[in-house]
Amino acid sequence: MVSLWEEHLFWLEILQDHAYFVRDHLSVSEVEYVQTAEQFIQLFDDLLKQLNRLSPAISHSNPASIEFSRKVWPVVKGYFDFEGALQALRIENAVNLNLSPTYLNGTLSENQEYLRILSYLIKGSEPVPLSLIELMDLWLEDQLGHAVLFKNLLDPIEIMVSNRADLYIGKYQAFIVQNHHLKGYLRFKEPGFARQTEFALEVGKTTLEMSQFIYAMTMKYRENKLLNKETLRFLIHHFPETCYFIKKLSHYAPQFQQEASQCSLRREFYLKMH
Repeated sequence: MVSLWEEHLFWLEILQDHAYFVRDHLSVSEVEYVQTAEQFIQLFDDLLKQLNRLSPAISHSNPASIEFSRKVWPVVKGYFDFEGALQALRIENAVNLNLSPTYLNGTLSENQEYLRILSYLIKGSEPVPLSLIELMDLWLEDQLGHAVLFKNLLDPIEIMVSNRADLYIGKYQAFIVQNHHLKGYLRFKEPGFARQTEFALEVGKTTLEMSQFIYAMTMKYRENKLLNKETLRFLIHHFPETCYFIKKLSHYAPQFQQEASQCSLRREFYLKMH
C-alpha cells in the first residue's frame, strides 16, 4: 500500500532525479537547457520541502492536500513539456544530449502517470489505480530500461557483469511481448485469469532478482570495484522505482506483500545503504 503522502514523495524525488540526469547528460554548450534543468531541480526540491510540512496521514480530500497538488501540477506538467521538447530535438540530432529518445520515452511515461494521479488529486478525488495490464505496460518498460542502461554504463572490461545484464534484458523483452498478448485476451476474458496471475508472479520474482543483482553491483561501485561511466545517483534511482512497482504489483499478487512492506520509496534510504 502506498499512502498519498508517499505517492508525492516518490514521484517528486523520481522527477527530480530525471532532471539531474538531463542536466548531467547535456553538453555544457547547451547553456539554456542546463539552466532549465537546474531550475526544475530546485522547483522539485522546494515542493519536497513543502511536502515535509504536511502530515504523512493526509487524505486526498483534505484541503491542504488539494492545495499542494495544485502547486505540484504546473511544475510536473512544465517538466513533462521540457523533456518532450528535448526528445523532439534529440530525434533530429538538434541538441547535444547524451540520452536517447527511447530513454526519454520511459521518463515521459512515468511523468505522465504522476500527471494522471494529480488529475484526481487536484479535484480532491481518490486516484483510480492502474489495472494489472496498465501497471505492466508502465513498469516493464522501466525495468527493461534499467537493465539496458546498466549494461550500457559498464566499462567493456566488465564482460561477466554485462552478460548477466543481457539475461535480464531478454527476460523483460519477453515479458513485454507476453503482456501485449495478455491484453488481447482481455477482449473475451475477465482480468485475473490463471495465466495472467502466473505472469504477475513471474514478473515480480524476476524484478526482485534483478534488483538484488543491481544492489550487489552498486556495492561494488561504492567500493570502486566496478568500472563504469555513471554516477551513484543514476544507479540508486533503480531501487525506489522497483519498490514502487512491487508495492503496486502486490495488490494483484499478494505473495509479494512482505517484500512490498520491507522496501523503501525514499531515495535517502538507498544513498545511505552499505
